[in-house]
Amino acid sequence: MLTIYVDPKQQDQTVQLSDQDRGYLTVSKQANTARYTFYFVGHQHPSFWRDGKLTDGAEETVRTIDGVQQYRIAFR
Repeated sequence: MLTIYVDPKQQDQTVQLSDQDRGYLTVSKQANTARYTFYFVGHQHPSFWRDGKLTDGAEETVRTIDGVQQYRIAFR
């Protein structure tokens, strides 16, 4: 499981993963909730989005044609 380190006080930001890779987090409004989109450059980690409140310790499982990737959100 990879950890994504997020600053909860920032909206759009560069994020770091526990394997030292980097990605981007953007926040947008969808219907009546926030959508957090995590984007990773390259093909090593699949990008994904999460609707609703982002919480410390939240886990997300992403299934793609290349397999399954598990993430954990950690506030820094």
